[in-house]
Amino acid sequence: MANLTALIPLDGTNLSESAFELLPFLKTLGFDSLQLVSVWEVAWEEKEAESQDERKLGEVAEKGRSYLEAYLSEQAEKVRSLGFAVATSVRIGQPAEETVAAAEEAHADLILIATHGRTGIARWRLGSVADKIVRHAAFPTLVIGPNVEVSLAPFKLDRILVPLDGSALSEEVLSLSTFIADRIGAGIDLVRSVSLAPVAYDESMGIYPGDMITAMEDAARAYLERKRGELGETRDVKTTLLIGAPGEQLLLFLKEKPAGLVVMASHGRGGFVRAALGSVTDRVLHGPSPVLVIRPEDEVKGGLAAAALAKAE
Repeated sequence: MANLTALIPLDGTNLSESAFELLPFLKTLGFDSLQLVSVWEVAWEEKEAESQDERKLGEVAEKGRSYLEAYLSEQAEKVRSLGFAVATSVRIGQPAEETVAAAEEAHADLILIATHGRTGIARWRLGSVADKIVRHAAFPTLVIGPNVEVSLAPFKLDRILVPLDGSALSEEVLSLSTFIADRIGAGIDLVRSVSLAPVAYDESMGIYPGDMITAMEDAARAYLERKRGELGETRDVKTTLLIGAPGEQLLLFLKEKPAGLVVMASHGRGGFVRAALGSVTDRVLHGPSPVLVIRPEDEVKGGLAAAALAKAE
């Protein structure tokens, strides 16, 4: 496998630095270099105000850049001790846009972002910066959400949860999931949720609602078993059918059976096909486990995705 690079956006808080807890995990996957990025947002915001003095803006931006450069230099020393080659970059502008641009320039294979907090220099809020990164980055994005409960230190990945909805889109993550599971020695949980919405009953159809529900459940179970078989008998793969609203059921499942990692597919620009970012995936991003999101509707960039596809073939 070619050398892999992970980009980590930092906002000056201990919370954003919790991403470092997953570095041993990345090392196991083949990552050996990091790009640490901080964005000075104040200058960009103030530049929009016509009343601001250009000279003053320049001074503020320079002070901000100097502060962040010193901060990133300190953080770089911490992670170099773990055996990573580290580069740093300070950018000025909108945090999400600049982070994605930095990932493009660094030819990153993964973006790792921790969003535990709501404060910090660049204000890394899950509802804003991380949300935009997940939507627009053509790279796998690993998000440590604000409500993560699994232990990050040490990060022990025993099981990977892969939500499926029967679509080809959701199945795009299977190659990456099995790649990670094989490297780490983790099991995989394939989960599908069936929402049994009320159905209008018409006697003339000769079909009873109970029969329809049973047929839907049987079809979903058969689908999961088929996908389990495709992953091979040598892997530890379990299947679970959930009944109810997908977002709620996935969170309940994670509460009862914590997974070290959730791997999901998304549509970045237009929302999700059957798991809208504002509903299912947004719920899971706020759940107890880190979430790895990929966008298969575009050509997913990066060596991690390429290595997973090559292994699958």
